[in-house]
Amino acid sequence: MIGLPNKIVALFLIATSLTACGSGQNSVTRNFKQVTDGVEAQSSEIKLRNVLVVKSETGEGVLVGTLINVSDQTDQITGIDIDNTPAKLAASEYQLVKNQPIIFVGDSANADAAITGVSKVAGDRTPVTFTFAKASPVTVSALIVNGEGIYKELKRSMPVVVVLPSPTP
Repeated sequence: MIGLPNKIVALFLIATSLTACGSGQNSVTRNFKQVTDGVEAQSSEIKLRNVLVVKSETGEGVLVGTLINVSDQTDQITGIDIDNTPAKLAASEYQLVKNQPIIFVGDSANADAAITGVSKVAGDRTPVTFTFAKASPVTVSALIVNGEGIYKELKRSMPVVVVLPSPTP
């Protein structure tokens, strides 16, 4: 007959060996990193962080996210597609200079991209493709969230129009 201490040791060994089945260096969950609603990706030395799409009541899809170039070489965003539709950008170009983030939406926003007519609903995912002058294009599967709660009143970057005085005759 097996004593109580031996049963406890046997149960402990069985329990720890069964729970360790999915761990280790090749565990799928070890490489999963999503600490916000947005997704993360990287193309060459350009990091994409917290990328998601906010759907407004009017059906506009507004891009949220941050791009950071960690390379010494400047790059440029040449296009953004949301749900396979070219996004309307607030500026004609966005230069990606080392450690100077391009921020879509928020208090520090310095860029804006949006599309009209988003048909997907909150909770769906949609492809968002970023193309660059030098780095390879990258596509993420971004979450769509409703424009409510923290996303209700988005602080978006709008282009600054400089009006020069007309010369006097």
